[in-house]
Amino acid sequence: MHLKSIEYFRAIAIVLIVAGHCYAISGWNIDTFAELVLANLISGGTSLFVFISGFLFHHVFYQKFNYRKFMIKKFRNVYLPYLFLSIFGIWHAIVIRIPFPEFYFGPEETLYDQIIRPALLYLWTGGIFAYWYIPFIMGIFLLSPLFINFIESSRRFRVCLICLTLAVSLFMHRPVNNFSILQSIVFFLPVYLIGIFCSLEKERIYARLSGRDWLLAVAVVLLAILQTVCYGSAGNLQKAPLAYNGIDIGLLQKLLLSVFFMVFLHRYEHLDSKILTTLASASFAIYFLHGWFIHAFSRVQNNYSALNGLQLLLPLTALVIYASYLLARLIKSALPKHSRMLIGW
Repeated sequence: MHLKSIEYFRAIAIVLIVAGHCYAISGWNIDTFAELVLANLISGGTSLFVFISGFLFHHVFYQKFNYRKFMIKKFRNVYLPYLFLSIFGIWHAIVIRIPFPEFYFGPEETLYDQIIRPALLYLWTGGIFAYWYIPFIMGIFLLSPLFINFIESSRRFRVCLICLTLAVSLFMHRPVNNFSILQSIVFFLPVYLIGIFCSLEKERIYARLSGRDWLLAVAVVLLAILQTVCYGSAGNLQKAPLAYNGIDIGLLQKLLLSVFFMVFLHRYEHLDSKILTTLASASFAIYFLHGWFIHAFSRVQNNYSALNGLQLLLPLTALVIYASYLLARLIKSALPKHSRMLIGW
């Protein structure tokens, strides 16, 4: 059964992800306590995408799952657009030597250190325009047989595994600058598993939390406040996997936010929202293209720097999303048979 609520959730997730990437071009200096809380609520939208992906793995793919066909489809619709768009991004990154040249470029002025090495590392890590999500999620997809076993195991085992992996993630945090694919896989694994679990238990969750979803919203805000009090900063915690830096409260916050959207939006299954449906259908293309527009705005930011601040975040987020959608729509119209492999839509 098609769930409009999950479709609408995907639209909201891409908006939050783009908004989280628009902090810099809006010139938002996150100083006050209230701004830190707001930034912590917006940041970390990737977890929402991972939750949705796990939910859909069970809801859409499980019944007729074929590993070979599944991976071929994901390679064609997810990895090929990444390879295609990375060509331009990697070329640009090598020319301007960002981001993180100290990690990607070697010390010698050789063809290998200055071109081959950074190109391969940028491709492996997805180190341009937040493309790190693609190598990571492909790694998750490769583990699909394990998720089939998870689905077919007992509820008690599923709960125990979720608790174990979540405990690891809470202390491990995300990798520094998203360099490590393996750490990302381990960190987001419980999010994916919880997405699967919520699909398995969706009727029970809807029955128990319907009308009580406001409690989840309150918990999300309280966790964002606690995160701000404990760490005094905004954004995702990142560190080396074995270093200690406390508990990743933001991960718990985003998990509760995911369940909140799942339950809250379920009441609107009967409604048709053209805007949310369009955003959801084009979400992957928007993800692939929005970084280019953010980069373009960063190049002309001096022209509107007098207006910088939180007040620019919403209009610039909307503008980046709209520009990304228009470009995606143009490519889809010009190359209807190939656009899925070029931009994911």
